[in-house]
Amino acid sequence: MRTGFVSFMAPAYTQETVEFLKKIVSHAEETLKTIGIEVSVTAGPVIDLFDVDDAVSKMKTGEFDFITALIPSWAEPPMIVNTLMPFFDKPILMWVLSSIQEKDVLIAPAGAAAMSAVMHTLKTMGAKLKVVYGNPESSDARDKILRFARVASAVNRLLNSRVGIFGYADMGSYTAGFDQTSLRSKIGVEVEDYEVHRLLLEADEVRDEEADGFIAEHFKDWIVDESVTKGDLRKAVKVYLALKRIIDKRRFNAVSMKCVYGLPIYYGITPCIPLSLTGIHIPVVCESDVLGLVTELIMDFISGQRSVYLEFYDIFDDRILMGVCGMIPRSALENTPRIYKYAWGKLTGLMVVGSMKTGKVTLARLTSVGDQYKMHIALGEAVKPRTWHEIGWQLEAPVYPSLEIIFGDRTRKFMENILAQHYHLVYGDYTNELIDLCRLLGIEAILT
Repeated sequence: MRTGFVSFMAPAYTQETVEFLKKIVSHAEETLKTIGIEVSVTAGPVIDLFDVDDAVSKMKTGEFDFITALIPSWAEPPMIVNTLMPFFDKPILMWVLSSIQEKDVLIAPAGAAAMSAVMHTLKTMGAKLKVVYGNPESSDARDKILRFARVASAVNRLLNSRVGIFGYADMGSYTAGFDQTSLRSKIGVEVEDYEVHRLLLEADEVRDEEADGFIAEHFKDWIVDESVTKGDLRKAVKVYLALKRIIDKRRFNAVSMKCVYGLPIYYGITPCIPLSLTGIHIPVVCESDVLGLVTELIMDFISGQRSVYLEFYDIFDDRILMGVCGMIPRSALENTPRIYKYAWGKLTGLMVVGSMKTGKVTLARLTSVGDQYKMHIALGEAVKPRTWHEIGWQLEAPVYPSLEIIFGDRTRKFMENILAQHYHLVYGDYTNELIDLCRLLGIEAILT
């Protein structure tokens, strides 16, 4: 997380006051560093118009995710506006310092006055602005700054992200589709379709010895059912190794591929194992779901976790049942993964099953109508599911990696706002970060 740092003061202050404020500014800058934010360039204090050009020139030499505009005292609005205008493409954190207590007297440098004089103006002009109020000693202020830094870093990383899909919108699912132009221009993500048959040509080039070596090393602590043959596992691993090479070559930050009308038709296996293994390194979603992948990129970037994709299976009065039929990152499981022989409907292959971790979870989903984007966000409590399985199994039906997610009296409201059959989960409460990110990117946030 990187920031460009600039501070502002009023020209009417005496030199003694300016020097006093400079010490406060220096302390604030050091505080950013102590909470894990790199200050890549520093400018200011901007006091009069002669300082503006110098500050802008200095800021343009740095690379950063967002600007920290520190307001320690009163400052004249034109200095703030003219310094920040060249950087309206970046998120801006306006950090407004509070009063100072000296013995029995409260000294107010009037940073709140300067903020009040420019906040509405900056927002009207199009600045991506977040205001945080409080001194460096305030844990609340530090927490809010750090949260915004994660969000700003996520926005910047999205601008350089590439998603790979192998086939488009499996089973004709409308929710898996996307508009390439608006996605690139508004969110920043580039999408490339790398066709399934090209993946399989790459898989055919993987030698048996390479696949067997990977199996011996990677699956030595997994539970592999006796029904799973060496040939079954080798076939799936070859697809994974080919997929990994393509990801490295095309610099994909997330991938998705067809399941029902993809690998099962062309190769006789489902993509569960290849995608589960890939999910160790980057976000993965099934069924060529592009906006699902973008949701996962966002959630990964702001949380530092590997997000999990789940589908809806049932709705109860106070909760929902969600699961995934055989593709899950190991990080979401509380025990050793089990590889199971897959035979559901007309599909065959291998799947990963195991018990998912429980606790507080954040669910989210991005969608669009034309070039207008919205994100549904919800906080729930995930508990272990009751014993269940999906209809259509030809073999013993395993319990999918799944959760019952409790929303209580918000359940009906949640269901009324569902945007797609795929939702995405991280552990913990990241609702505020997601809302901040939506504001920065012009996404309508729906919180239930």
